[in-house]
Amino acid sequence: MVSLISVYIGGVLTIVMAFLHTGFYRMFNWKSDFDKIPVVSARIFYTIHVALFLLFFIIGLISIVYANELSQSKGLAHGFNILLTLFWIWRVIWQFTYFKREKTKKLPFIAILVSTLFVLLSISYLIPVVYRFVQ
Repeated sequence: MVSLISVYIGGVLTIVMAFLHTGFYRMFNWKSDFDKIPVVSARIFYTIHVALFLLFFIIGLISIVYANELSQSKGLAHGFNILLTLFWIWRVIWQFTYFKREKTKKLPFIAILVSTLFVLLSISYLIPVVYRFVQ
C-alpha cells in the first residue's frame, strides 16, 4: 500500500512540476531575456521548455494510470522507477551545485519549493524499488 501511495504522490508531483514550468516564462521574465538573444536560440530554449512540460505531464499521467504496476516495481516498471529516482536525485544535486545561492542573499522561495519537490519525487519513486527487495 505504501508503494502505491508513493507512486500516486510521484505522479501528482510530476504533474505539479509540469505546471510549474508553465509559469517560468513570466516568473523569470524570459521575454526580456529572449529579446537579447538570437531568435533561433530563443526558439530552441522555449521548445526545450515546452517539451519538458509535455514530458513531465505524460510521466505524471503514466504514474497515476499505471500506479499499481509501478508500485510493484517489476520488469519495465522497475526500470521506470529507477530512471525517475535517478533523474530526480540528479536534479536535487544539480539544484545545489549549479544554482548556488550567493552568501549574502536569502534563498528564494521558488528554489526552496523546487528543491523540496525534487527530494519528494526522488523518494516517491525510490520507495517501490526498495519495497520490492524488502518483501
